[in-house]
Amino acid sequence: MRAARVARAVVALSLGVAALVGCANSDSSSGSVIEPSSAPSSAKLTPPAPDAEAAAHDKAGAAAFTEYWFAVLSYGIQTGEVELLRKVSDPACTACTGAIGVIQENYNDGGSLQGGVYTVREANTIEDFAGEVMTVAVAYDRSPRYGTSPLGVPRGRLDGKSFADCDVRVLWTSSGWKVRGINASEQLI
Repeated sequence: MRAARVARAVVALSLGVAALVGCANSDSSSGSVIEPSSAPSSAKLTPPAPDAEAAAHDKAGAAAFTEYWFAVLSYGIQTGEVELLRKVSDPACTACTGAIGVIQENYNDGGSLQGGVYTVREANTIEDFAGEVMTVAVAYDRSPRYGTSPLGVPRGRLDGKSFADCDVRVLWTSSGWKVRGINASEQLI
C-alpha cells in the first residue's frame, strides 16, 4: 500500500515537472524576449532588430516600437552596451537616462548585471496626440536583476516583477520613434 502511494507520488511529480518544462519552452509569439543569463557569458548577444511594423507612423507602429525598446533595454542590461538604447531614447526621457546610468554604473568598472530581462506581455496605444506623440500602455514581466563587481562580489538587486505596468510616451522624429518618457508606479530599472 505504501509503495503504491510513493509510486503514484513519483509519477505525479514527474508529470508536473514535465508540464512545467513544456510551458517554459513554449514559443510565445507575444512580446519581445531576450533569454536571461544567470552569469556573465563570453557568448556575444546580437542586438535586437525592430519589426518592420515599428517603423510605421501610426498607433500600431508606436506599440511595436515600444516592444522593441524593451528588447533594447534587456540587451543593454545583458551586455552593458548602451548606444542602441541611447539611440532609441529621447534625451529628455529621465527614465531612459536613468536606465543608461544604471547599466553604465555596473559595467564601466568591469562589473556586470545578470537577469533583469523584460518580457512585454501587451502593448496598446491608448493616446494619440496628432500622430506625433503617443502613449502606449505596457504590461510586462521582469526577471530578477543582480549586479556583480569585477571581483564577483554581489552588488545591488532588483526583484523580479510579473504583470507590472507602465505608460510609455513615444515621440515621432525624423528618424522614427523614440521613447520620450515613462510613467510607472514602481521602479522600472
